[in-house]
Amino acid sequence: MDRTRRHRNILSVIASGACCLAAIGAAAVFAAEPAPVTGNAWEAQIKVSRGVVSIDRGGQQYPGVVGARLKEKDVIQTGGNGSVGIMFNDNSTLSLGPDAEVVLQRYAYDSTTYMGAFDAYIKRGTVSVQAGNIAKQSPGAMRMMTPKAELTGTAKNYVVSVGE
Repeated sequence: MDRTRRHRNILSVIASGACCLAAIGAAAVFAAEPAPVTGNAWEAQIKVSRGVVSIDRGGQQYPGVVGARLKEKDVIQTGGNGSVGIMFNDNSTLSLGPDAEVVLQRYAYDSTTYMGAFDAYIKRGTVSVQAGNIAKQSPGAMRMMTPKAELTGTAKNYVVSVGE
């Protein structure tokens, strides 16, 4: 057997093994139940968490622990003794105080152009907002909505308090 043919056979065996391992890995991924700290499409991450903090994702409740990754449509809630600090991919931050609830309605961000959209609904509680790259590039692209008002514009830092 010449050297070129032997080399092709070895590559064929390696490629076959890699395909099998990839198939096994894919089966393992489908068998695993998703958790808030896994997945590719995440928009934000919890950096600080104190007291009772929870994440509601599609009807499932998860603990809002440091390192948990958040996605569009997640609902973040804090208890009477809870607070949480969240950092988004565009460097925006939300800080929720006790008894707060925020829905991450829409988040899209292009790290190359800094263009995107950030919409959050503050249902209750006190929330501190620090605008990141999305708002710097296009001030109207970051909106905070409450049951009675909508906030958008050029403000870089602000606090919103919504009573029940």
